[in-house]
Amino acid sequence: MSENNNSPQGTRLRSALPEALSGCRAVEVLERSLAQNRLGHGILLHGESLASLESIVRAIAAYLLKTQRDPFEHPDCFILRPGGKARLIKVGKSEEANSMRKLVVDIAKSSNQGGRKVGVVVDADRMNAASANAFLKTLEEPPPGTTLFLLTTRPYDLLDTIRSRCLNFRIPAELETIQHPDWEKWVVDYREWMGHLLNGPNKQTVPHIMMGAYGLNARFQNILAEMTAEAWKAQKEALPDHVTTEEKDAMEVGLSKGYRKQLFGEIEKATAQFARDIEALNTGELPASALYRATEALEKSAGLMEINFNQVAALELFFLSSLRIWTTAR
Repeated sequence: MSENNNSPQGTRLRSALPEALSGCRAVEVLERSLAQNRLGHGILLHGESLASLESIVRAIAAYLLKTQRDPFEHPDCFILRPGGKARLIKVGKSEEANSMRKLVVDIAKSSNQGGRKVGVVVDADRMNAASANAFLKTLEEPPPGTTLFLLTTRPYDLLDTIRSRCLNFRIPAELETIQHPDWEKWVVDYREWMGHLLNGPNKQTVPHIMMGAYGLNARFQNILAEMTAEAWKAQKEALPDHVTTEEKDAMEVGLSKGYRKQLFGEIEKATAQFARDIEALNTGELPASALYRATEALEKSAGLMEINFNQVAALELFFLSSLRIWTTAR
């Protein structure tokens, strides 16, 4: 039996979301569309934080399915996530769990509880050509009473034919701070390291600079690993029994990538603040290109990691690039 959720608060999307998300323009439009029963059948939610995207879709799914429980556990909600270490969404077979063809078959069936059905493709950019094409027909002609959600932090990696058939909403990331106790000291030491570069290396400081880079890299990896392990432990305990080992592997890797992206964002902020502080001290004007090139080097390293380049080597490349950039900045 379906669960009726008739309270005024229960039907408001914003009331179910963190404060950082509830006031954004996309949420206002989505809530108005829900109230007018004009949501559409294909919704693409994209932004910097997958956690924020899942918060939104859980709130909408709970409203559509009229449940106060976790909508992802509802029998008429079908979730597809990337699988395995490669984190791919495979086309698979119609009877194969966590495959595109299984999702298409489930969506085509009659509702278990006589209401709406919801399909969610998490990290939709991880679809390969076969799974994307298998999904396209369902997206073009979904069964009645079905709403399909695609969640991604990389919307332009989706096929144009899929992206153009969805209503697109960009969702801002929740305002989060790094909770790891060693991160603040890491940032202090990183800024100090850049200061050594700017002062100009010499025979005495070069060994310290090189060892400092390797130390920052090693500490970064430890912080990321500990943040991921702690978060994954809590998340894993809340997972239902039917989630496969392959899905768990992909979820853990995805969690690590999310934290890594957040940490890289903090490095970019620290680098920009360092440059502003140097200019404010009137110790000489930094070329405008220095900060730009440092940011570009950081983005290059982040891009290499996205294609599974060794994480330690990619960050090492950033530090070596920074060495060249800041020692020649004056």
